[in-house]
Amino acid sequence: MAQVEKPTAKLYAACAKAIKGDASDEFVAICLDEGDMAAFDEDTNAAATESTVSGLTRAAATVTLATVDKADDQVIADYEFTAAAGATIKGFLVMSATAAGNALEWCAFAADQALESSDKIQTTGRVQFKLGS
Repeated sequence: MAQVEKPTAKLYAACAKAIKGDASDEFVAICLDEGDMAAFDEDTNAAATESTVSGLTRAAATVTLATVDKADDQVIADYEFTAAAGATIKGFLVMSATAAGNALEWCAFAADQALESSDKIQTTGRVQFKLGS
């Protein structure tokens, strides 16, 4: 699925800490957005309309490191949500804290995802940290 992904200014420092092994508190959660993500504002750094639908609320991300060019140069945060009711999801945010306003990266889907009860949506944020880029 085509999408628009954007890092926030906080992402780079968080990525470096995660790769160094210092950032167990950086890539903490993923939230789903039901609002217009085209209006994402890095100053507020929060979801437009964070989902409150059962099964689609903010969740703890599973964070791993992977190797692309150098050992452990990619940070991956993912989570699979299961809807308990209907909702229309427009994207997701990888968060550095459980409070609003701490997005590290956001991803707006090219098309809205209409979910019904028991539908699943897998979210994955991947960031590669490269020297000289």
